[in-house]
Amino acid sequence: MPPPDDPAPPPVGSTAASQGDARGVPTLTAALRAAASGSHLEATLHDIVQAAVRHVDASYGALGVLTADGLRLDRFVIVGMDDDDRERIGRPPEGHGILGLLVAEPTTLRLDDLGEHAASLGFPPGHPPMRSFLGVPVRVGEAVFGNLYLTEKRTGGPFTPADAEVVQALAGVAGMAIENARLAQQAEIRRRWAQAATEMATALLSGADPEAVLRAVSTRVSALTNADVAGVLAPSPDRSTLTILTAVGEGADDLEGVRVPLAGTQLGEAYETGAARVIDDIGAAPVDGTRAAVVEELTEGYGPALVASLGTGGNRGLLVSLRSAGSPPFCPNERDLLQTFAAQASVVLELAHSQQRARRLQVQADRERIARDLHDHVVQRIFATALSLDRLGRSVESDRADVAAALSQRVEDLHGTIARIRSSIFELHEASDASEAAFRSRLAEVVRSVTDGHDVRPDLRIRCDHDELPPDLVADLVAVVRELVTNVVRHARARRLTVAVDVRESARVVVTDDGAGLPPVTVRSGLANLADRAERRGGALRCTSSPSGTEIRWTAPMPA
Repeated sequence: MPPPDDPAPPPVGSTAASQGDARGVPTLTAALRAAASGSHLEATLHDIVQAAVRHVDASYGALGVLTADGLRLDRFVIVGMDDDDRERIGRPPEGHGILGLLVAEPTTLRLDDLGEHAASLGFPPGHPPMRSFLGVPVRVGEAVFGNLYLTEKRTGGPFTPADAEVVQALAGVAGMAIENARLAQQAEIRRRWAQAATEMATALLSGADPEAVLRAVSTRVSALTNADVAGVLAPSPDRSTLTILTAVGEGADDLEGVRVPLAGTQLGEAYETGAARVIDDIGAAPVDGTRAAVVEELTEGYGPALVASLGTGGNRGLLVSLRSAGSPPFCPNERDLLQTFAAQASVVLELAHSQQRARRLQVQADRERIARDLHDHVVQRIFATALSLDRLGRSVESDRADVAAALSQRVEDLHGTIARIRSSIFELHEASDASEAAFRSRLAEVVRSVTDGHDVRPDLRIRCDHDELPPDLVADLVAVVRELVTNVVRHARARRLTVAVDVRESARVVVTDDGAGLPPVTVRSGLANLADRAERRGGALRCTSSPSGTEIRWTAPMPA
């Protein structure tokens, strides 16, 4: 088995047909047990072929499984050939000849001699001799699942009409067994997806690192979809590219951090629609016919893709599975499962973000309370003590100059302590969350605190397109604004001050005043520190000064 109209038998699951129990009720009883068992599909298929071979006393048997569209053979499960037979025959059948005839016309076919049929294409070299043949379609519901082929009656004669009737009955039982196996397999797949979703939710809501969780999610999705590579992509702030945040699979490390353009890519189309989809060839041009140049390099070696939206609103990204070029395409059922999983993941991610925001707000509240207590109690008491010591020192200055000097030194020490505490208070404020609202509030507080009590009118302008900023970038921007505004207040003798902060495609701070220009080198050293901050980020500091005013521009690219 299979018959001579195909070049070779399939190299799948061969087992020599056993002797005994060749006819009768026990074989059909075994088949019925298989139908009710809900075993794994491949095991069920093998049991069906084994039962058919035993019942009609055939030398060889095979079940040819059709593709989803029912137009061609997808794979075979055979009984009766060993490894040596398969090696001699070579490549598996392609579904021509008599096998193709049964695919096109799924009816029972019984032949005394395969070679005499008009559709026969002969045997390939090394093929075992086969004459008698019996083919019966196997239906699951109304659809043809495949065909059951039996060849070479052991008694040497042809298969009988009784054999055909029994195999037809067995094919009916096989349909039930296959349907049960399919249902059991689908239930197991759904269980595995549900388990993966539960594990992901538990990890995220327990405070695990989101990046580590996304990598674990990619690993599970890769396994569940039988993909070669899987990963998570997030959009850039301007929604022009997708950045590969995490990727797992062979060669996936080289993909992390790569930016994929949205325009001219099928990933871009999937992102815009927001619906899960099956893509036959990830490297092909989208419907509009254009194609981004970077896609060819990124998708080389990959073909079928499965894509689903991950997240909500401005945080929406993509969850992607890729198979190597030439691999079987993803099916609609896999798409539906991934879409359900991604929807659950989106809800959990949003809950996790809410938890993180709540924790940050709690930490911020604690820091604000500590800072307030330091200012209202500790600093005020130290300041009062310093005033008392200062008055005492002045009262004994004429009589005990040495004591007055010692007291004056202690007062200076206390003022230094106050300065350090106030610096700590400011750092506690700076350590709060890096959301856009908090960032704006901190900049406003810096400008207000530095200019309060001075004869200068500040104007603060902020543009920010990010819901949340990297904490280290926030620290740099706040430090830049504080230093530049302090310089203006102390040295420029300005009447007007404008601070423009722009955080969109890049980070930029521009401070202008109508003062007397830059002071001597002592202040330029502060500007040198700001220039170092910019250079560490790949940016620069530019100064334009004249007797009628100064503009200082600090720029740096946004972190990747």
